[in-house]
Amino acid sequence: MKILLKIENYEKGIIIERLNRFVVKGKIKNRYVLAHLNNTGRLEDFIKKGGIGLFLPINADCADSTQSAPAKLKFRLSMIKESKNIYSVIDTQLQMKCFEIALEKGYISWLKGAKILKRNFRINHSLIDYLIEHKNKKYLLEIKSAVMKYKNFAMYPDCPSVRGQKHIRELIDIQSARITDRIIIARIKDRITMSTRIIDRIESTRITRPNNIPEYKPNKNIHPNDNRINYPNNRPNGNEIFGQHSGNKFGVDSGSGHSFGPNSGKVFGQNSGRSINPSLSALYPYKSMVLFIAGMKNISAFSPNKNADPKIYELLKIAKKKGVKIKAIQIYFDEKRKSVILKNDDLPVVL
Repeated sequence: MKILLKIENYEKGIIIERLNRFVVKGKIKNRYVLAHLNNTGRLEDFIKKGGIGLFLPINADCADSTQSAPAKLKFRLSMIKESKNIYSVIDTQLQMKCFEIALEKGYISWLKGAKILKRNFRINHSLIDYLIEHKNKKYLLEIKSAVMKYKNFAMYPDCPSVRGQKHIRELIDIQSARITDRIIIARIKDRITMSTRIIDRIESTRITRPNNIPEYKPNKNIHPNDNRINYPNNRPNGNEIFGQHSGNKFGVDSGSGHSFGPNSGKVFGQNSGRSINPSLSALYPYKSMVLFIAGMKNISAFSPNKNADPKIYELLKIAKKKGVKIKAIQIYFDEKRKSVILKNDDLPVVL
């Protein structure tokens, strides 16, 4: 259990009702207020009339460009009472901030030493939360808020999520591209090895010049600045290798300078330095990861909510088979300590 973030500038209030997807009506110190809600789930277990919530003031320091609050709202509903002195963290912006702190301080054991390279990383048609580096490998990391509770499970989602489906599909495609890329590269390497052996055999076969054939001398009158083949004076000398002209290896176009020989410096199948398959090679550096943040204390594992969104449930099972890492952590707010606590950095995931 680790303290992630101290929060003292909150206002305690009563939840009156949820007006729409992004706005909640509350009461702070006998005064009605409208507060921003950045968690777009239904939150039926939390947003209840008479519930106790902690409202954080909205300011420029904690603004999130992807989830900006309406200009007239001064508060954000961030935490809701779970039990005595314990509050569930429903604020997705606060969850991500806590994740960044935990990552930076090395509190997440399976990501120790990792660093964030970029936030809101755009790839293909999606915006992924983070591009991180861990043990010299790059990961695309998408974070999802798991604030629905069923028995002892934290669950995601609590309603159908097309956006969630899109992100998981994207991560599956990236991971699948890595697998396909490795297969293609392995096959190309095998072909290069075979081609090199054939060329070595050809180069080992030399043609010697008979004694009655004169040595080759360039025809300076026809080509004063060129040593190209000029019949009838041009003849191969005894030191030339079969298939060579003017010092080039077998298979070389003397005009272009391209070759596929073992010492040519170019890989068979390449054209002027271009990659063999740019569409796959562009994705090759990245692995994929989904992290669920369970923002409540009284749970012991995470599981996807099959009833709310069967597609996400099936996609997560496919993702795991493809090699996408699926992990979860557990945080909550302790009012007595006035701190967000990291309770479990590796919450069990049940698929």
